[in-house]
Amino acid sequence: MAQAKPKVERGPAVAGLDLGADRVRAVVGHREAAALRVTGVGRSPVRAGALTGGLVVDRDAVGAAVASALASASPRDHPARIVAIIDGDDVRTYHIATTFEREGVGHPITPGEVARAMAEARAEAERTAREAALNDPALRGIAAVQLRDDVASLAVDGRVLGEVVGFQGRFVEVRTDVALAPLVLASAATSALDAAKHRGTVASGAYALGRLLAASGVEEGGILRLGPDVTALAVIRAGRVVATRAFGLGRDALLARTDGSPSGAEVWARCVVAPLPALEGQLPARWHIVGVPDELVALPRALGDALAAQRGGDVEIVPLRAALASRVFAVEPLHAEDLAAAAAAALAAEVS
Repeated sequence: MAQAKPKVERGPAVAGLDLGADRVRAVVGHREAAALRVTGVGRSPVRAGALTGGLVVDRDAVGAAVASALASASPRDHPARIVAIIDGDDVRTYHIATTFEREGVGHPITPGEVARAMAEARAEAERTAREAALNDPALRGIAAVQLRDDVASLAVDGRVLGEVVGFQGRFVEVRTDVALAPLVLASAATSALDAAKHRGTVASGAYALGRLLAASGVEEGGILRLGPDVTALAVIRAGRVVATRAFGLGRDALLARTDGSPSGAEVWARCVVAPLPALEGQLPARWHIVGVPDELVALPRALGDALAAQRGGDVEIVPLRAALASRVFAVEPLHAEDLAAAAAAALAAEVS
């Protein structure tokens, strides 16, 4: 007699929103085991100037685009959780590791012990992030608020484990990521969701995309997204996002250069490879890049040259493929440009 297949755990409907300067992208789905099952994708254009550099300027216009994209992605389901992502020069993500020495080394780790460690680690990470923001020249004197705090991983005696309950060890390490942004950016994005009659949290787009790909098995590399007005990047090391950056030089400004000079590409590449305060050591040799049209093929070439000069060796710049996000499954194939919204949905579903 054939055994019945185990029932796959299915979570509530969630949505990820990518708030871009040219359009809002929505991905709706639900958690199945440790993956995100995408049930719908929606896209809605945003009028020029309604959103720039991560800042919602026209609440009603962006709200209407959010409502339209969500309705297109999921005409019947009302998502239980929504995460919207933005990228801007002053959005910061801090990566903090907190280590606890256990008293009962010879006893298995209990759920209560893990819950206490995570709560203490979150509190410590929030304090550390706020202190770092106070010392950040770009944020000094600017009211900043916490967007999210996410536990990236847990480790026992230096070994990263998907589940630590039941294991024995002396040290438990909780790796927490805390995102901060200027109050005006965070509140404007939230107000756009309110205008669409939805509630949700806001996260860093660079971080969300990097985290999804790290959870999908990318151990080392750079992830780079060229938007209309902003370039955002994340660096993954040892299977964890360790640094992010966004800067206000995007596709539209680069396409507007009509003199044929390569200097725009070289300036852009120098911005990408500029030192990241949170990153120790060299930038990765392999980069996945998305959002570059054929007219800007000089960009990856310039980036490759800048990285090679900095590293002193070969580098690889490849297009980002949706198949790289192995934690995401969809009835119809996703476009690479939709992966950031899918990454936001994965955060909402607690998949990545």
